[in-house]
Parts: sequence; C-alpha cells; structure tokens
Amino acid sequence: MNRKTSVPRSITPYLVLLTLMCAGNSWPAPQGTERYQEIRAGKQVTAVRIDERIVIDGHLDETAWQQATPAADFYEQAPDEGELASHPTEVRFLYDDSMLYIGAMMYDDEPEKAITNDLSRDFSGLSQDQFGVVLDLFRDEQTGFGFLVNPGGATRDTQAYDNGRSDANWNGAWYCRTAMLENGWSAELGIPFKTLRFPNQDIQEWGLNLLRRVRRFNETSVWSPVPRPFTHYRVSDAGVLTGIQARSSGTNFRVLPYVKAQTETGLADSDDFSGDAGVDVKWGLTTSLVLDGTYRTDFSQVEADAQQINLTRFSLFFPEKRQFFLESPGSFQIGLTSPGGENRRDLLPFFSRRIGLSSNGQPIPVMGGLRLTGREGPWGIGLLNMQTRDYEVGDVVARPADNFTAIRMTRDVAPGSSLGGFYFGRESDATVSYNRVAGLDLLAQPTRTLRIEAFGMNSSTDGAPSDWAGRAGFSYEGNTNHGYLFHLYVGDQFRHDLGFVRRDDIGLTFGKYEKIFRPQAMSQWVREHTLGGTLEAYQNSDYDELETRVGSLYYSMEFQDGGTFQVNYDDTYELLTEPFEISDGVIIPIGEYNFGEARASYRSNNSAALSGDIQFGSGSFWSGNRKLINGGLRVRFSEHIAVSGSFDRNSVDLPEGAFVTHLGSVNLDWSFTPRMFLNAFIQYNSDTDAWLSNVRFNLIHHPLSDLYVVWNETRGPDTTFRSVILKFTQMLSF
Repeated sequence: MNRKTSVPRSITPYLVLLTLMCAGNSWPAPQGTERYQEIRAGKQVTAVRIDERIVIDGHLDETAWQQATPAADFYEQAPDEGELASHPTEVRFLYDDSMLYIGAMMYDDEPEKAITNDLSRDFSGLSQDQFGVVLDLFRDEQTGFGFLVNPGGATRDTQAYDNGRSDANWNGAWYCRTAMLENGWSAELGIPFKTLRFPNQDIQEWGLNLLRRVRRFNETSVWSPVPRPFTHYRVSDAGVLTGIQARSSGTNFRVLPYVKAQTETGLADSDDFSGDAGVDVKWGLTTSLVLDGTYRTDFSQVEADAQQINLTRFSLFFPEKRQFFLESPGSFQIGLTSPGGENRRDLLPFFSRRIGLSSNGQPIPVMGGLRLTGREGPWGIGLLNMQTRDYEVGDVVARPADNFTAIRMTRDVAPGSSLGGFYFGRESDATVSYNRVAGLDLLAQPTRTLRIEAFGMNSSTDGAPSDWAGRAGFSYEGNTNHGYLFHLYVGDQFRHDLGFVRRDDIGLTFGKYEKIFRPQAMSQWVREHTLGGTLEAYQNSDYDELETRVGSLYYSMEFQDGGTFQVNYDDTYELLTEPFEISDGVIIPIGEYNFGEARASYRSNNSAALSGDIQFGSGSFWSGNRKLINGGLRVRFSEHIAVSGSFDRNSVDLPEGAFVTHLGSVNLDWSFTPRMFLNAFIQYNSDTDAWLSNVRFNLIHHPLSDLYVVWNETRGPDTTFRSVILKFTQMLSF
C-alpha cells in the first residue's frame, strides 16, 4: 500500500474550481441596491415624548399613540423582493423619562389565520407570524438589540453584532403584550432605558429597522429594505429613529441572587439533600461598558445535552447552554464561526464549555468570576476571569482548581473592518500548570457582500513545545451566488485548553459554492432551486500527505410554504494510519479507503400543526456499506402544547463486523402562558445503552426572575443517576 498520495493531483483541481466559482468581485451587486439606497434615505421616524401613562396591555387605545406618526411602507424580502408588503404594518414610538414605548399594528383581513406555533421564551421566528424591532443605539452599523414578539405574546430578545450576526441568548428586562383584533393583531412594547445602552448626549439618533412575518404566506418584510440574503440584523441597512431626548440610560445596576435545594442519588459522592446560594451582578460602568460578576455560579437549571451517535474518529461538539457564558458572544468571537451560513467547528479560538465542565460533560464547581464587555469609541473590549474549585470524585481530586482568563480587544479601522488581539489562558496547580494562547486577527468587509477573515495564534504549554494554528479565507453572500473558501492550519503540538480543536496536525482547505435559481414558471409551488458543491481536504501539517477528502454535490428545492427537498452525493477518501474502533469490537484496519454515499431528505412546512422531516441514505462506508434513516415529527395541539419526536438509525455492514445504532427522543413542550413552561425530554442511545430524561418547569415570575423545578435521570446498563432541583432567582434593579 502506498500511503503517499500526491497532494497536488488530489486537491488542486477542486481548489481551482472553487476559486473560480467563489471569485466574488466579478459577481453583480444584490438586487435593487441603488433603489434600496434611495428608499433608506427617507426611512426616518420620530419618537414623541409623553406625560400620559401607558398601560402595556396590547391595545393601542391611549390617545398618546395618535400623536406619533407611524413608520409604515414595509418592503418584502421574500417572496417578491423589493415589492411593498402585501399586509400593511404601522409602528409608533413614544417615550417618557424611563421607558421607550413601541406600538405596532399588524393589519390582516383574516387575523384568525395568523400562526402562533408556540409560546416559549426565545421562540423560533421562522415557524410563525412575528413582529420585530432592532435598534442600533450607537449608529456604529455593527451592533444592536433586537426585540421580537408573536401574536400569542411570546417574546424573543437578541444581541446583534458584526453587522448581521445575532444571538438570542441575551436576555433583557422589558415588557410586552399582544391583542387579537378584527382587522389584525397589535403589540405593545415597553423597553426601560436601563435595559439599553446608548451614547450620553442630549439628542439620541438610533439606527432602526422593523420586521413583519406573515407565515401562512411565508412572507417576510422589513421597514428599511435589506437585500434578500441578509436579515434585519444587518444594521448598516437600517433607517433612523429620532426625537428621543435623554442623556444617559440611567443607573444600570442589577443583582440576581439565587437559592437552590437539590437531592441526588446514584453518584458515589452524592448527598441525599443539599442546598446552595449565590449571586450574579450586572453593572453598567458606562453607557457602553458592562461589568458582570458571579459568585458560586450555578447552572443546575440548564437543559441536558442531547446524546449523539459518533461514527467518526474525532470529538463531538456540544454547544454551550449556560446563560452566563452565552451573553455578549461578539466580545469574544474571533473569525466567522459560520462562513456562508455553515457551522464550522474545526477550530474555535474561544469555547466557554472548557470552563466548569469536565471532558464528559460533568459539572465542575465554579467559585465565581468577572466579565467586562462592551465598546469604548472604536475599541471593542472583552475581559473574562473565572475560578473553578477542585473537582472531586469520592475522596479523590479528579481535577484541581483552575483559573481561566480570556482577553479580547478589537479596533475598528473601517466600516465593517477591524483588527484585534486576544489571549486565552488556564493556570492551575496540576501537573500541567498552564496553557496560554495568544494571537491576532483581521476581519474586513471591502464590499457589502464580501467578507475576509484571518487569524493566527500560538500556544504555550508547561512541559511541552509551543505551536501555532490559524485560519484565513473569504465568504461571499450575493442574491443568487453564495460561496466561501478557507484554509485552516493546526500544528501537531498546538494545544488550547480554552478552545475547541476537533482535529490537530492538519492543513484543511474547505470551500463551498451554490447558485440559486428562482424561475417564474414554477413560482406557484416552488420558491427557489439551489445547486451547489462543497470540498473538504485534510492534509497533515507538513503538507506531504492527504489524509481526508470529502467532496459533495447537492440540489435542493424550497417550496412556497417553506418546506424543502434535497438530494446530495458525498465522495470520501480516508487514509488511516492507525486502527479505528468504530463500534464495540469492530476495528477498521490501517489503509486507504474510498467510499460514496447518496442521501435524499424532505422537510415539511414547520409552521403547520403537523410537521416533520425524513432523510434516507445509502452507499459504501469504509470497507463496507451503510444505510441510514433519520427524521422527526412534531404535532402542535395548540399554541400551548406540542409533542415532537426524532429518530436516527444507522445499519453498518463491514467485513470487520456489522452493527446497528439507534438514537431516539421524545419532547413535550407545554407553555401554559408566555411566562410559564413545562418541558420534558427523553432520549435513548443504543451505542451506550443509556436513557436520558430531563423535565423542567420554569415560571418567569418577574422580568429576569425565575422559579425552576428540574428532574434529571440518566439510566445506564449498570448505574442510574437521579436528581431533583428547586431553584429560585429574583432580579433586583437599582
């Protein structure tokens, strides 16, 4: 067997093809660019100061609302980009000394057909009607706050950053109610100035955009036009909100104490009953800098990680779910984690799950920490320091206490472009006493559709040689052309204890190109067709051996109701330099492997009362064959109750052995009101022969104040672990 595959002969044709296809500078600008600029120039609305008390009940019946001129004339993003929205929307703005009030009227001739898919906190906006607001408070055309509501009164709040990316894990204190009317539905929002951060000046002028989604027609419209590939979080395309006279957002000091009672069974060091208490603090030091503190940090109310089947040689990725680490994601974000909309997790320079969680996901006690985030002029600032306690299993210290530090500084150098530096470190009294990583990064946006990124970092570890890793490339988001091309390097001695490195000792080239077609001949049923291809080519870090190559071609069809159908074919080459145990007792030997797999999938309209998805796949797999089937089904009994289930089955037949894996789950989502929820999750994993159960009751008894009752159970072949947790939090604002 000759393992030395000729690298140029293996990947150069792919690279040449992708480079030609992704040559974004030759592609046309998004549809309607000049017309959109003319429309945006007139998109300005004025907030009116009032002395009258506004009762936030969803009904815009106070006389003060008639004093404000509404923002109107929304423009479609889809299906008919650039056309006036089919359903009118009017939005008015009022304010007093402490609050911004937003009153929205969503006109609809058939309001009973407006879709409310669920009432959960941070609901999914793509599956139901909704109204949204985004405010660019510093007019930096990069950051903002988003507030969304559906007809049932469920709320979703977000932070926007990097001119288009958003994260729904930010939670602000605000108020909202909705009302169903004969001619549509209305929403009334009250946002305290303390919740917002804005410049300390007499007259405020904020970037503003507004969103309306009429889901039964799968229609999305915005007040200030935004090209179809982007969302309303692209604040560089926002209009203007004027008229607010306020020098400061006021004192922003919040204290969130908690108390907890817990009982556990099944662990060697578990107590029959235990209690704990701690506190989180948030302090607005300036109009744009926020200091967060936490003591005896607790994450017991966080939903359990869903189990996954791993048929690869590398680590699985589990997302962060803990609220403290989810806030202010842009302050520590380096590079485009999702180039072209893809979730690329080969190398994350900062991965907060390394703090307070063991390698198998078990909680490690967190003593506390501080975080400073925000902006000061053109500077972006992110500072974090966290201290954990000893992690003990029985009477043995399985992991000594660690101190983690993250420092991230950026400097705006042009609109949409920045230079940055960062440091991530772990210090400990353990055998390996430290790991430190430092680096520089660049993010540039030379045109409205083209983004370029580059970052490099060097690791230093006690008792080990230093090494480096980095990534560079570009992405293009046009109206009908999407693409990206990146290269990533990870040295064989690179180590990062505050990051995620899926695979070390590699030089990875990955790219994608897709072309979108929207033929009018089929527009009654089909919204668009997409043809595309992707490439991943892994070499070793010396660039003298090709280890993995995956090429994929796909075609997808999006229907007018939002459903999709897709077919794709993956061609894979793998070079194994050491045996790989893919399942218990099934070991794939050293060698070269070429295999291909075809898949077809369908996802139905996710706003329907009955919705689901299904995928079939079949083809060669390593030295044999694989057949897979996975999918899910959701039944919405009402806006309050929905039940869903999913399954995943792999049937693998290899000369080294045959095996079948099953992964199944059932979810119950019961929203009694937009502020009281019961969620139950049960999952079975045949690979580990384990059952996982997680039941959570959550009552939001006051903004940012919760009562949780949580049941957890993990049942394996030999052990069963159970816990019941009662947790109460109360936000105090000063």
